[in-house]
Amino acid sequence: MVDGRQRDQWNHTAQLLAAIYNAFRDHKTRALSPADFHPFVRKPAPTITLKQLNEMGVLTPSKG
Repeated sequence: MVDGRQRDQWNHTAQLLAAIYNAFRDHKTRALSPADFHPFVRKPAPTITLKQLNEMGVLTPSKG
């Protein structure tokens, strides 16, 4: 029950933080959602493709 109460309280807090941020943000920056402020919301991990790894030089064959 503690976890549920904390999530509920963070839902309210994240909503308020997003509203305040978006009200005073520069219009050149992107608007943020409550999920951007919520500590319990998991954000998907960025994925790196093999093409990107090859371009970074990670997949170069070793010499020797």
